[in-house]
Amino acid sequence: MTAPPLLHLRDVRVSFGHEPAEPVLHIGELVLRRGDFLGIAGESGAGKTTAGLTVLGLTRHAGARVTGSIRLAGEELVGMPERRLRRLRGATMALIPQNPAAAFSPVLPVGTTVLRALRLHGCTRAEARLRAATGLKGVGLHEGHLSRYPHQLSGGQLQRVAIALASALSTRLLVADEPTSSLDVTAQARICALLAELRAAHGTAVLFISHDLALLAGLCDRIAVLHRGQVIEDRPAADLVAAPRAEHTRRLLAAAPRLGGPAVSGPAEEYREGRNDRRGEGTAGDA
Repeated sequence: MTAPPLLHLRDVRVSFGHEPAEPVLHIGELVLRRGDFLGIAGESGAGKTTAGLTVLGLTRHAGARVTGSIRLAGEELVGMPERRLRRLRGATMALIPQNPAAAFSPVLPVGTTVLRALRLHGCTRAEARLRAATGLKGVGLHEGHLSRYPHQLSGGQLQRVAIALASALSTRLLVADEPTSSLDVTAQARICALLAELRAAHGTAVLFISHDLALLAGLCDRIAVLHRGQVIEDRPAADLVAAPRAEHTRRLLAAAPRLGGPAVSGPAEEYREGRNDRRGEGTAGDA
């Protein structure tokens, strides 16, 4: 028997302004199961970030009206009280933002944010410190990084701290919003490998948002393509890349970076299994 979905979106519409307003996003159906990597692709303004923030219940803070159904482990998120949503964020679902510095207060050491999040979700002070140290070690950092301020860490290091926190909380669903867009190639590979390791260790499902179809093709099991707020394709990554059905998907593939061959060639299995070559870590310590 097939396990029930971890995340199930059905007829989700997001709109702003007075009714009846045209939805800026309409998702007929999307399903993620435990350990799935689902890529959300599309050009700027397609609705990718809106989709991720809607799952987390954050668009309501911008005045959005959300209808339809978003079920996380069988629990309905649409209309859920904010207090309950805050409990789910972190413990069950978490966000890695495009700008990692935005996740940390500039006037506090990053460890303060990490430890507060762990304490909020039931850890004692000693347990929070242990989990944080273990999580940092798992992403190639050390406990001393907790005492540093965001401006003292690179973008790649901040992303790794965010992943370490998700690991420490055993987050079941991770929304990664363009987490590699501001990083160099080496740092991108490191972040993708860490996400693959998080899946292997905890069965974490990842909703990976990116405009880069080449990256998604190498990392994700499935890709959903958004265009003007609508899902125009949702298929296994290999099938979508080999035979795109929508003209817009073909244009996105044509615009994908070419790395020594076809548009979407790349370390697909290395990303997926977390086996990226780390021989360069000694020269890429800021990744």
